[in-house]
Amino acid sequence: MTVLLLAALAQGCASPAGSRVLSETAFREHLRHTQEAGEDAVRRLGMDPASVVDQKEMADASCKDDLGVDSEGVTRDQPTVTWAPDFASHAAYATAVETLRESWSAQGLTVEDIPAPAQDEPGAGLPGIRATDDRGVELSPRPGWYSGEPTLVADGGCVRHRGYLVDWE
Repeated sequence: MTVLLLAALAQGCASPAGSRVLSETAFREHLRHTQEAGEDAVRRLGMDPASVVDQKEMADASCKDDLGVDSEGVTRDQPTVTWAPDFASHAAYATAVETLRESWSAQGLTVEDIPAPAQDEPGAGLPGIRATDDRGVELSPRPGWYSGEPTLVADGGCVRHRGYLVDWE
């Protein structure tokens, strides 16, 4: 029994370390694809992405802090871009969500519903959706975690890559 437990633990530690490692150039390309996917979604709402971009970040604690062990020079990052469009009302936000649902469905993407937060939480009454594009970027209009204000997020997922990027252009 102990041997099986140790084997399972070793497999769990090996799995994250066994995924593909992108070169620095390929990772920069992934960053570009992540940003472009989100910008395209913002444009579908009739907005200029540059005017509503909220933040770009690379870190995600769950991406960095799993049990995997990476070799020298390999970094894990989760590129995420958030836009904060200003909708005139909840109805305008709901229309935007439906616009993206129709657009993504027409592209053949599977669209999943994100339930609205509970009444006592930020963003109450604002359901969202999520879809993953053909390059693995998850796109989702949804209320922001802390503000509750509508956001559109492009999440590139947890990626192992060579090098360490200080700045994301």
